[in-house]
Amino acid sequence: PALPRPPLSAGRVTAEIVVGTYTGIGGFIVGRYVGERASEIIGVTSEDTQRRLGYAAGVFAGGLVTAGTVYGIGSMGDETGDFATTYLGSGVGFVAAWGLSRALLGPSERPRSGYSTAGRWAIANTIAFLPSIGATIAFNSTRRAK
Repeated sequence: PALPRPPLSAGRVTAEIVVGTYTGIGGFIVGRYVGERASEIIGVTSEDTQRRLGYAAGVFAGGLVTAGTVYGIGSMGDETGDFATTYLGSGVGFVAAWGLSRALLGPSERPRSGYSTAGRWAIANTIAFLPSIGATIAFNSTRRAK
C-alpha cells in the first residue's frame, strides 16, 4: 500500500525554491569554471569550444546542485521524494528558462537598451528561478511520508 502524502508546507516549498535557486547559480558558476579549465587541461585550444564545454558543465552542475538542494530540503523530517524526477524537473525548468531568455532577450541573450534596471532584474530573477521551480514541482509530485 502507498504511504499517505503529507500536506504541503508553504515554508518548505519556499525554501526549496529560493535556496535551490541560489545554490544552483553557484553550482553553475563552479561547474562552468571547472569545465573551462578541464577543457584547457585536455588540450582544447578554441576559446569558443572552451566556453561551450564550460557552459555545458555549468548546466550539468547547476542542475545537479539545484535538484540536490530541493531534494534535501524536501526530504527533511518525515518526507521523501524521487531524486531522478527532481533532477528531471530541474532540467525542464532550465529549458523553460533558456526559452524565456531567448524570447525576452533575443539570440544574444543580453538585455536590450530599452529595459530599465528593474526590468533587467525582474527578467534575470525569473530566468534564475525556473530550474528550481521545476525541481520543486517535480519533487513534490513524488513526495510521500517516509
